[in-house]
Amino acid sequence: MNFQFMRNRFTFYGLSISLIMVSILLLAIRGLNYGIDFKGGSIMHVRFVDESDENKVREVFKQIENERKLYFTSDQIIVQSVSGGQNREFIIQYPAPPLDTADNAEVHDRILSDLKRLAPFSDEALEVSNIGPTMGEELKKQGIQAALLSVIGILVYLAWRFELQSASGAIIALVHDLIVVLGAVSFLGLEFDITVLAAILTLLGYSVNDSIVVLDRIRENRKISKESNFAKVVDSSINQTLGRTLNTSITTLLALFSLLIIGGASIKGFATTLTIGCIVGTYSSIFIASPVLYEMTTRQDRPEE
Repeated sequence: MNFQFMRNRFTFYGLSISLIMVSILLLAIRGLNYGIDFKGGSIMHVRFVDESDENKVREVFKQIENERKLYFTSDQIIVQSVSGGQNREFIIQYPAPPLDTADNAEVHDRILSDLKRLAPFSDEALEVSNIGPTMGEELKKQGIQAALLSVIGILVYLAWRFELQSASGAIIALVHDLIVVLGAVSFLGLEFDITVLAAILTLLGYSVNDSIVVLDRIRENRKISKESNFAKVVDSSINQTLGRTLNTSITTLLALFSLLIIGGASIKGFATTLTIGCIVGTYSSIFIASPVLYEMTTRQDRPEE
């Protein structure tokens, strides 16, 4: 393969700038659909008398929703099976009601009463707790800090391990991925919970890993190649690693598609976010990180194409 990536780099710059602008507008206008972990809500740990599964629990809440007007839909609840619970023990999360504290207890009691009528559970194993908005705000703050610290840590390591130009190319590609993926999450209306935050942090590592493979090959070829035109060195390096990059991304996507199809609603946000991130990260490692390295290299070191 001998694709001329550097010759067409301005086309990719335009595409990426457009994606970033659209993503920023979406985040400014629509924002993120924060889940229970960030907005606050209620968590109940129940042990049903009969065996059940995630879909059956959702069906019960859908029935409650049809019988009694709830302030949330059955699609908004998060259902997780407890390991070792023999398909009877579940943790159920649902949003906090927009009411005062006195009315909240009455709402929770009605939900528990309806749930026990439709799906009997053991009172001894029942645990109910609430996540307040203050805790949710603290989680938001910690999530932002985790992302910023990850970016700073990656920049420092790459600048030490490689060179500032390579580190800058990888970080710009990383920020590009982060903004575009958050814009996609906003556009799709995915619930931004702790699993989506985990997917975002996973994406940071995946994106940098892809970029490093290409940037490292450029560094090696620059040392051993007799080619004086840096654009050709960059093109050659990307072409040499293209097969590896695509194979890695395709195998990762196959696993993520499996999670999307059979993983269930509880990890839908995680799988969807990682799927989008994998595609965007592969694109940026090829079309953003390397061209940025090329632009940041001095004119003396890169004669005109």
